[in-house]
Amino acid sequence: MRPVALALGLALLPAAAFAQAPAPAPRDPDAGRFTLRDTPDGLLRLDGRTGQISLCSRQDGSFTCRLVADDRAALQAEIDRLKAENDALKRGGATAQARPGTDGQSLNLPSDQEVDRAMSLAERIIRRFMGIIRETDQEQGRRL
Repeated sequence: MRPVALALGLALLPAAAFAQAPAPAPRDPDAGRFTLRDTPDGLLRLDGRTGQISLCSRQDGSFTCRLVADDRAALQAEIDRLKAENDALKRGGATAQARPGTDGQSLNLPSDQEVDRAMSLAERIIRRFMGIIRETDQEQGRRL
């Protein structure tokens, strides 16, 4: 072989090696996501991404996985429900405070005539009550 051809062959050898090398496999994002533990009832599978736990057991020749009851999910659902109820009550209270009158813009106050009539009635009731007290005091004074 000629020296030029040999040098050219040696120069192209690494390029040919790279061209024939398989492309690296893309990294699996779910690799290592699940952790399995043996139990007497089957396998517990922990999902490292969501935190959910499943119990996997062999049925009819294949494995079936069912989610394990999670108190955390139930508690979070109750917290969310109570927050929504609290927000609704706050909105309702703010609406009631912003709406002091019947039409939502002004107070529906009684007229002066209605106030005078109510005060007159209250005055008559108080005078009558005070009269009853005086009469009771006088009757008790006579008895002693």
